Amino acid sequence: MPRRLADATGGGRAAKRPRRRRKHLYLVTEDWEQGYSIRKVDLEDDYDDNIHTCEKEKEEEQAGNSSRRHSERRLPPAVFRLEAPHEGAEHFTAAFGTKIMALHHTPRRYVPVFDVHTRCLSFGPRMRRNPSAPIYIPIQDRLYGLDFDTFEMLDPPPPPVDPNCRGMDDVPKWQSWRRLPRPPFKRGRVTSHAVHPDGRTIFFSVDGKTGGTFSFDTMASSPRWTRSGNWKLPFEGPAHYDRDLDAWVGLTVTEDTEDEDMLGHLCSCDVPSTGDDDGRQPPAWKLSKEKLLCEEPEEKHIGAALVHLGTGCRSKLCLVQCLSLDDREEGMYKEYLPERERHLLRLMTFSPVYDKNGDLRTAAHRRVRSFELPKSMTEHYDFLQQPVAFWM
Repeated sequence: MPRRLADATGGGRAAKRPRRRRKHLYLVTEDWEQGYSIRKVDLEDDYDDNIHTCEKEKEEEQAGNSSRRHSERRLPPAVFRLEAPHEGAEHFTAAFGTKIMALHHTPRRYVPVFDVHTRCLSFGPRMRRNPSAPIYIPIQDRLYGLDFDTFEMLDPPPPPVDPNCRGMDDVPKWQSWRRLPRPPFKRGRVTSHAVHPDGRTIFFSVDGKTGGTFSFDTMASSPRWTRSGNWKLPFEGPAHYDRDLDAWVGLTVTEDTEDEDMLGHLCSCDVPSTGDDDGRQPPAWKLSKEKLLCEEPEEKHIGAALVHLGTGCRSKLCLVQCLSLDDREEGMYKEYLPERERHLLRLMTFSPVYDKNGDLRTAAHRRVRSFELPKSMTEHYDFLQQPVAFWM
């Protein structure tokens, strides 16, 4: 048999393609007195929970049986624990590839940075001031932070240290936070925000008498804030650009909305053009036919977050929902029984689509996985109201 010819790389066999690293959902939980834990969930693992279809839900509704109980698991063990003050879910963000950052009040204001790939802890540059209620937005290779009367940017970390460097003077340093023009609105007025698909412009919607939507071009030679209109984005919190829909998608879960029909639905919104156009009409938007935050009579919604899982053959989203469950048995004497409350973390993955009628739906299949939360995680209510999860 003739010998196999060497390929262009010089080896006797064809060079193997680099193995693509699988991504996972990383949950930040506030589950011990001194700090936080980071847990890794494999969403591609086999599901032993139900797969729901729209047709099945219709059959259940017609039969008068809307109960969709899911088997509950234990949360996976922590891959990392961070000792830090309990100051709220908004102090965590993910940026620069595989790094989760904890931007808390610390004596010297250095930023702990955990790399989920290498499992190493490092420290980012000092912050100019301790954050109060920050909004962090990663765009490409930079991180932007909006807080009370401040707007700052952080460049990516330097490359790994060269083992041949001779002294500390040769070690590259992570550049400090840079101040950007102050926003023309108060941080506490922000209702939602989203990044334009151009990869450079951030939109913020603001409530109040002088409310509306403002944009900021991060790559402009002379960056400035512009008012995009007197309208507001129809979301609560962050929205994500979905390539398949060519629209922003987000949640409308706030109980403060004037329209109760919007509660707990997925929402898609056309992406406006960039630039200064104060008289522009608000972009069109749609609500999903299904209510994502499905609550059984014994369930009570606490908080939710929407995580974009990227685009493969079809874009996917993961709804991370915290809820409490009344475990008292049904019956005429239920109200006289002592309360038996426990808390669940529910993960629902789905793909948003427009059906043939142009209505927004969460596709034919939705996968659901539920975890029972230990009591230690329910003592700090902030993380139940604002679940923190990253796809990395």
